Amino acid sequence: MKVIHDREKKRFVVKTGIYEANLMYTEKDGVLDFYHIYVPDPYRNQGIAAKILIEAFEYAKKEGYQVVPTCPFIANDFLSRFSEYQELVKPGEFPFV
Repeated sequence: MKVIHDREKKRFVVKTGIYEANLMYTEKDGVLDFYHIYVPDPYRNQGIAAKILIEAFEYAKKEGYQVVPTCPFIANDFLSRFSEYQELVKPGEFPFV
């Protein structure tokens, strides 16, 4: 399973047959807002979301970004299982609102 980072459209993508799973984000002042992750129904619970998010958090770490996980799945489910990425999370509200 290959995760593709589409910088122009600000998303991380995995092709799943005729569908695609993706993480959408915005960027401002050294902060990435991971605001929505989507995995098509037939491909859920197979670790695709985790694979995408690990790739995205590793990108943020490598490039020196902080992350605001406004998507509830990321903030609650993912980060509780992958607490090593908690150090990248910027506390407080996200400044894009």
